[in-house]
Amino acid sequence: MSNSNNNSNHSTSNEIPQFVVIRDQVHSTYKHPIVHYVFEDEPFPEIPKDNLIMVDMDEQAQLDQIESYSPHFQVTNCRLDHNSTVYDQFEGDHDGTGFMTIEGVSAPRASEAIDSLQPVRNLDNLKETLVNFKLRNEMVKSVFSPVTTTAPTQLASSSSTNKQSINN
Repeated sequence: MSNSNNNSNHSTSNEIPQFVVIRDQVHSTYKHPIVHYVFEDEPFPEIPKDNLIMVDMDEQAQLDQIESYSPHFQVTNCRLDHNSTVYDQFEGDHDGTGFMTIEGVSAPRASEAIDSLQPVRNLDNLKETLVNFKLRNEMVKSVFSPVTTTAPTQLASSSSTNKQSINN
């Protein structure tokens, strides 16, 4: 199951993001994926699809569609930004390079899910279990709703349609 969304948020940006990070909302972790840039006139590389997230961008480098081919990770949100705090950590001028954050939820392996089950022993455990259930239920709802995308702020120029494949 993969989510896709045609982005209706259009801005004046046309810079392909150079920095990509994946945020797992279940484990509150970040990954820096291997990124392959594939332009419209190039053949798609041989990449295993079990860890593939495809980001399709239009000619103005706006998010057009994003899909996860992984059975263990589904995308819930994608943001483009060039005014990120990442740039504040480095000295010198900002060159306008874009930053993409892909958010999603991961599914635990079956053995991890079974090992994480705890018996309900008291009222506090029951309350915690109910809170966790509500949080997970909201995450599941977000997986089945259309992916939301946030348009970037003003960036530099670029002119080709780009498909980004991201191995997480």
